[in-house]
Amino acid sequence: MNNVEILPLIIDLSGSFFKSSRDALERARQAQLDKNPQEPTGLNLFPYEAEPQASIESIVFSFLTIEGTINYLFFNELRERLLKGIEKWLRQRWKWNLSIYDRFFILVNQFSMANLDSFQYLTSLFTEFITFRNRIVHATPEQYHALVEPSGTENVSLVHDVEPVQERKPFSISELSNEIGRINYEDAKRCFEIMLLVICFLDEQFIAEFKFPWPAGVSVQKYLRPRDIISSLDFRYYTGLRIESFIPESIK
Repeated sequence: MNNVEILPLIIDLSGSFFKSSRDALERARQAQLDKNPQEPTGLNLFPYEAEPQASIESIVFSFLTIEGTINYLFFNELRERLLKGIEKWLRQRWKWNLSIYDRFFILVNQFSMANLDSFQYLTSLFTEFITFRNRIVHATPEQYHALVEPSGTENVSLVHDVEPVQERKPFSISELSNEIGRINYEDAKRCFEIMLLVICFLDEQFIAEFKFPWPAGVSVQKYLRPRDIISSLDFRYYTGLRIESFIPESIK
C-alpha cells in the first residue's frame, strides 16, 4: 500500500444514458405495435400507458446523454490546463449557474473552431428539445375546454373532444408534440435523432471519438460512432442536416 497514488478520474456517463434511451425507445416501439389503434375519445389520457411512459423515459435519457456529453467535454478540456481567467471562472460556475444551452454555446465557442451561426438549424432543433424536455420535467397543470356528455352511468361522463385553453407555442422546426398528454413513440424518435445530431456535431468538433452500444443482431451489440448510428437508423426526420457539414474545414 505504500505505492498507492491518488489520481484524478473523469467518469463519462453519456454511454449509460444513451443505452437507457435506446432501450426505452425500443420498448415504446413494441408498445405502439401491441396497442389497439382505436382511441376511446378525442383526449389521449394514456389509455395505453406503456407507449407514452417508455417514450418519455427515452426522451429524458436522450436529453441526459447530451448534457452528460457536454459536461464531459468541458471538464476533459480543462483537465490538462493551468486554469486562469475565464476558464477558472467557468469551472466554478459550470454546474450551478449556467443553463444547458449556455454550456453548449460556451463549450463550442471557447474550445472549438466551429461558428454556431453556421449551424442554426441544429441549434434551433436543440433549443426546441430543451423547451420540450422542460415541459416534461417542470410540468404545470394543463387546462382544457372539453365537449362533455353525461352517460347512463352515475358519475361518468363521455368526453368527445378537447382543446387547450391556452395555445402553446408550436415546435415549428422539430414538430414535437405541444401537449404532454400526447407524447408518443414518434416524439421519442425525433428526440433520439436530435440527440444523435448534437452529439455527432460535438464529436466532430472535439477529439473525443464517442462510441455507443448499438444492436448488431440477436443478443449482439457493437460500439459505433454517432454518425454511423445515424446512418443506420430506419427513421429520419431532419434530413436537411448533412453530417458532412459538421466536419471542421481544417480536417476536410
